[in-house]
Amino acid sequence: MLAAPLALSTTAAHANPFGAYTTGVEITQQQMDTLEVGKTSQDQVREKFGAPGRREQLGDTQVWYYDYVKIKTFGKNIQEATVLEFNKQGVLTAKSKSNAVGKTGNPLLDAANGK
Repeated sequence: MLAAPLALSTTAAHANPFGAYTTGVEITQQQMDTLEVGKTSQDQVREKFGAPGRREQLGDTQVWYYDYVKIKTFGKNIQEATVLEFNKQGVLTAKSKSNAVGKTGNPLLDAANGK
């Protein structure tokens, strides 16, 4: 019975054999480089990476956030957010990455991130 609610989670999370825990969508710098400001559409981004974990509407700009967290048993944890901005026509106008994630709503991740 417990497996059903976990299967419905909107954010993928997994542990590997070495104890690392990951959640979210990792977008590498190489993948970021394929996104062209002024050309790439929301549909193309959704096709490559799936639906964003968070969205925000700021005037005519829609902002999509793809958060990624990897908690390692040894070494430094990885926490980053890829931020994509689209105009009202759905075309990419800006892209950026940050290496810090705010509160995720997941108590385990928030504690691991010191939030």
